[in-house]
Amino acid sequence: MRVGLFTDTYRPSINGIVFVVESLKRELEALGHDVYVFCPAKSINPAKQAELLNEDPDSHIVRFPSIKGAFFDDYDTSVFFPPVVQRRIKELELDIVHIFTPSQIGLVGVSAAHKQQIPLVIQHCTDMYEFAEHYPAVLPGILTLAGVVLPLSIKLRGRDLFELVKLYRPRGITKWNRAIIECVITILYSKADAVIALSRKSVAQLSGWQDDDHLYDLTLLPNGVNALPRPSAAQLKAFRAGWGLRASDEVFGFIGRLGEEKNLPILIKAFDKYVAKARPKSKLLFVGDFEYRKRLEEMAAESKYADRIIFTGALPREELGVAYQALDVFCFPSLKDTQGWVLHEAAHARKPIIIIDTQVSEVVRDGVNGMFVKNRPKSMADAIITLLRSPARRARFGAESKKLAATFTERRQVRKLEKLYRRVIAQKAAAASRDLDRAA
Repeated sequence: MRVGLFTDTYRPSINGIVFVVESLKRELEALGHDVYVFCPAKSINPAKQAELLNEDPDSHIVRFPSIKGAFFDDYDTSVFFPPVVQRRIKELELDIVHIFTPSQIGLVGVSAAHKQQIPLVIQHCTDMYEFAEHYPAVLPGILTLAGVVLPLSIKLRGRDLFELVKLYRPRGITKWNRAIIECVITILYSKADAVIALSRKSVAQLSGWQDDDHLYDLTLLPNGVNALPRPSAAQLKAFRAGWGLRASDEVFGFIGRLGEEKNLPILIKAFDKYVAKARPKSKLLFVGDFEYRKRLEEMAAESKYADRIIFTGALPREELGVAYQALDVFCFPSLKDTQGWVLHEAAHARKPIIIIDTQVSEVVRDGVNGMFVKNRPKSMADAIITLLRSPARRARFGAESKKLAATFTERRQVRKLEKLYRRVIAQKAAAASRDLDRAA
């Protein structure tokens, strides 16, 4: 198969979608497929962008010129779509179009799929509906997509246009954002041949948005994640020494993007009010970076135990294995994720896991390898203290984490994706044949 992956974020950016696209490209190619990634050229300096735009064509990476992102810091905005790139999409004769972001490049993929009658798969990677609360500035961009770009990308019915026009009636900013997102996503997804949800949480959300006029073929298919390289004893010792972690310290924390939507203040509150006093040798570790890190550091500085809260900044993914091994307990307080790539990484690293959102992952089970808690500092703290107090339970949970993670490897999940591709290609061909028969 010739597969086109369309994404509005890619290297040199570092985030979950980038990891997913890289993983799919690598695994699909290993299965013998030709895979092309359509993505922005990061808006760094002009010379570097020009270098990216002239990337080796054999790499199968097709770049679009871009400017600094309008929605999020790690999403660049591609507003230039040279005819030569659009001609190249047509010349590639893709068998499947798979998009990951319902933004500019994603919509180029949608448009190409509809114009060329290519089966279209949309993956629901980001819960924009929930992001609206923390990123209200997305509204102008989404209005533009809804009112201008979306009608140019797909053929809309009268009912669709009526729904879009209604969106321009102002209301409370968060409510308005969410109404726009729900409408745009529902219309867009109903034009796809298949929609991939990464968790039971997303299945429930997307199913609830459907109506008789906007139905879509929804499949639960979590991304596969492989184990990170296991660090040597010397690497672990160096990491711990570099961040002041003694062998006797009890370390819990979070690894990932330090965004406001991750609900990370609850960890500082739980530590400051309960954990630090109950477990005098405990330390809280944050590994990662993003715009909310500064606020978290301010909160940590106000804590009575500021010297026991550590921020390492971002680490290359290939070096994250040592950070997971330094943790005794992995905490994932986010309520806004669609899957949580880091949950799989933590499970592979044999970590006991604490989560609040019980529907976000297939690799965390309450009382088996983790603990489900309420969105309150006391509830989070009680679980952390329970696990720090019991090395035997941590070891038992860690072993179960590894078993669960092993059922969702990249190769296993990509083989399932390959079957989905073949199914929608066959269905599209059958529908086209029926149309020809009717026309005859």
